[in-house]
Amino acid sequence: MAFRFIHAADIHLDSPLLSLEEYPGAPLEEIRLATRRALAKLVDLAIEREAAFVVIAGDLFDGEWHNCNTGLYFVSQMKRLRVAGIPVYISLGNHDAANKGMTQALPWGGAVHFFDHHKPERVEAAGGEATLYSQSFRSRHISEDLTGAFPKGSAGTFNIGVLHTSATGSAQHPLYAPCSIEGLLSHQYQYWALGHIHTRSELARDPWVVFSGNIQGRNVRECGPRGCYLVDVDDHGVASLAFEPLDTVRWEVLRISVTEQTTEDDLEEMAQRAISRTVAEAGDRTLALRFELAGHGQAWNRVAADIGGWRARLRALAGDAAVPVHVEKLELIPRQAAPSAPAIEAGPAGELRALVNRFLEDPALLEELRETFGELKTRLESTVRVGEECVDPQDVELLRKSLCSIEPLLMKGEEK
Repeated sequence: MAFRFIHAADIHLDSPLLSLEEYPGAPLEEIRLATRRALAKLVDLAIEREAAFVVIAGDLFDGEWHNCNTGLYFVSQMKRLRVAGIPVYISLGNHDAANKGMTQALPWGGAVHFFDHHKPERVEAAGGEATLYSQSFRSRHISEDLTGAFPKGSAGTFNIGVLHTSATGSAQHPLYAPCSIEGLLSHQYQYWALGHIHTRSELARDPWVVFSGNIQGRNVRECGPRGCYLVDVDDHGVASLAFEPLDTVRWEVLRISVTEQTTEDDLEEMAQRAISRTVAEAGDRTLALRFELAGHGQAWNRVAADIGGWRARLRALAGDAAVPVHVEKLELIPRQAAPSAPAIEAGPAGELRALVNRFLEDPALLEELRETFGELKTRLESTVRVGEECVDPQDVELLRKSLCSIEPLLMKGEEK
């Protein structure tokens, strides 16, 4: 027994992106096409490395199609695999759950198999050397453990469970088809190909229980390399497991620390070094960057007073990079300096400073302030279109940052 397969998940083909600010030189087209290009790289990898088959553990699509172009693009890529003799086995997840309009609208060809959503299905692959077990989501929300009905693994074959699941749960993810590691191991499979959690992780190694993560980061919460796993199997089981990056656009957060001694020239130099370092690490990929400026001092205050101007300066610096770079946002993170005499002590400005400090130091007052923004949050959410990012005015950390920005703005006014 010797074969190789690819485990991928969460492709979210043509996923609508969160709002991206357009400005001269912004590589927005590269970002919009990133999921398609990552899928093409997945197909390239399967062909070049002569994979016996490809497994996709859910969320191939992001939901209902606006038109058939999404499906047509996927069909064109599957045709390449069909010509190479590489079948694809797909388990539908919460985003593309049991939708006949999507899964039956186009001729997928004999190379594509969608797992049944009524009950667990057993499928042989690699000429019988591998056996796959899976059940697609029948609806968007599955609260029960689907693996309870999965059959036990068979002798004389390499058993692979394919499942879209939140597993034991995550603070960042709602529960979908939850299951325990112990429950997965009890099925006596040699590999569990999991999807739904977008950050890759290996939950167990004997046997392997693996989240491959998504193949392309879609926003700043999905930073760093994204891709799939290339799994080599021999008579003893998994011989090797290798992560293969597929992302064509890489999201990163660049954190810069600022002190009293930092000058504005220092800021530009540190930003330039951070951009150059990230470009070198990402290879020829397009970059989408968020800058986080953390600290205090005169330079920090000047940025806080002119955040739009500084965002433009960072974009100008990024424009000199060897690859396309999108500066998505500049975010300020205040950090308290060592105790010193207050910059504003008397008059209305001093009273305002004292009031701001009261809110920052008293959790009860901050919570009271947060509650006053409930109606504003509702109004904001009602005006946001699908795919756009909505600022949460009730986010406590955002409130803290906003309060901390008041004094720098006052100091800017005093300078005038």
